[in-house]
Amino acid sequence: DLKEKVKEAFDKAFFDPETARYGTGSQASYAMPLYAGLVDSQYKQAVLDNLVKDIEKHNYKLTTGDVGNRYLFQVLAENGLNEIMYKMHNHKEVPGYGFQVQFGATTLTEQWDPRKGNSWNHFMMGQIEEWFYKSLAGITVDKNDYSGFRNITIAPQVVGDLKFVEASYTTLHGTIEVDWKMEGNIFTMNVLIPPNCSAKIYLPNEKTYKKVGSGKYSLSKAL
Repeated sequence: DLKEKVKEAFDKAFFDPETARYGTGSQASYAMPLYAGLVDSQYKQAVLDNLVKDIEKHNYKLTTGDVGNRYLFQVLAENGLNEIMYKMHNHKEVPGYGFQVQFGATTLTEQWDPRKGNSWNHFMMGQIEEWFYKSLAGITVDKNDYSGFRNITIAPQVVGDLKFVEASYTTLHGTIEVDWKMEGNIFTMNVLIPPNCSAKIYLPNEKTYKKVGSGKYSLSKAL
């Protein structure tokens, strides 16, 4: 079908099966086909490994631009590489959000170095917010569910030395709220599910879930 023809043409133009390299071998070159589902299953792990190697080669700094950022962030998150995501952004150097904060910016700036851009209030580089909601807070919905967040999944990720997360997301049915904290090795999470909705709640490092209806819930476990 058309999808397979596009995939074959894309791989013929940009993929080297001997090295599992796409395009120039940049982070965007690997992340975009991975996110789009263009990578053949037999090469997926090798392509993902190449992406991680490039991130490590650049001392955990991103090389993507505004277009490639979202694909890089989501590919890492979808493949359980949230620790790498955290390490890539929990620093105060350029390129990085920490440098903007250290420089005194209170909104996102147009360039990683605020001194080099015209705008100090710009949506550019704002793609990381999706990671905050979907991964750190764990608020997601099945890609094949079109009920407007009636069927919710809560699966928070605990990363690095992060001690707490608070997030809310407003849906057609009401507001989803998640807050969690780490005290020693004890993880505690509070969840609010809107009326007429249900949720699958996964605690960190667990493959089984608790199915709940609307209401408030508090869960905890030792990590």
